[in-house]
Amino acid sequence: ASKSVYAPEPFDVGRILQVEIIYDGQLIVLTTAGAIDPAAAGLGNYVEALVRKHDVEFNVVVSQMNGADHPSESIHVLHVGKMRMKLCKGKTTIVKEYYSSSMQLCGVRGGGNAAAQALFWQAKKGFSVVLAFESERERNAAIMLARRFAFDCNVSSKFSLFNF
Repeated sequence: ASKSVYAPEPFDVGRILQVEIIYDGQLIVLTTAGAIDPAAAGLGNYVEALVRKHDVEFNVVVSQMNGADHPSESIHVLHVGKMRMKLCKGKTTIVKEYYSSSMQLCGVRGGGNAAAQALFWQAKKGFSVVLAFESERERNAAIMLARRFAFDCNVSSKFSLFNF
């Protein structure tokens, strides 16, 4: 992480997190008191059940588009499919992209209490959105599912699921 706020990702569950801060020439090391507890019980089983579907839909709200705040709070649908991801509003497709090494997907840091429910998706160069999910579990499931499908499409090594 490169910002002052960090919310654990699904892959942090069961691990102890440590941060090293260098400030004014001094090194400060902070560590969690214990391993990160599962944020949503059964997340792995939930994702495994979703993998069996061809296309999984998540209700989301677009909070930013291409770096600018998006004032509308209307519900959009994020489709995470076996070959591609798609964002729709009603019957209108906002963006549709196949998994590729240029696609980025990660949890958003900052944003107060909703940080664990937000996701940054750069579908392609020149188009990105920040999406707010109904729950942290849904956001984490979408990340894990997209990563799994990207891996199945041989896009594992460059498909980004980093935090910022």
